Amino acid sequence: MTPASTSKSLLTSINIIYFSLVGVTTSFGLVVLFLNFSGGIATEVDADFALLLRYVLLVMLPVGLGIGYFLFKQLTASISNTISLKEKLFKYQSALLIRSACFELPGLLGCVAALIANDNTFLLFTGIVIAIFFLFRPTVFSITTDLNLSQNERSVLENPLSPIP
Repeated sequence: MTPASTSKSLLTSINIIYFSLVGVTTSFGLVVLFLNFSGGIATEVDADFALLLRYVLLVMLPVGLGIGYFLFKQLTASISNTISLKEKLFKYQSALLIRSACFELPGLLGCVAALIANDNTFLLFTGIVIAIFFLFRPTVFSITTDLNLSQNERSVLENPLSPIP
């Protein structure tokens, strides 16, 4: 980031990175949906293997979401209140990427399972992950809450043209 970063530019860059991860998962899910409906990859799949994939996803979804949420809370709690707002936001962005990667894993696994098993019901797992991505999207309110920012730091984030100190 440049030394004269504004609140708007910093929040925009955080959101671009975050929603690009959502876009990858969504795009892959749509490609798999298209391939399954068009018969692009028509293979015979063992029903036991498809059931195994379903069980793996049933375990992987809450585990991935839980680990991502736990790591995110641990990383944001470890951010010191004595550092500058810019440094806090850099550390927040790193924590957000780690949480997003943990969230994305079950979604992409759902896409792969749908492609392998030629069964679009696996895409429900991907849909759940995408919905959770939108619920946990970074906003000024969520950033100030997660980082426990002071009123001055919050007012800097809320004003789009204010420089980040």
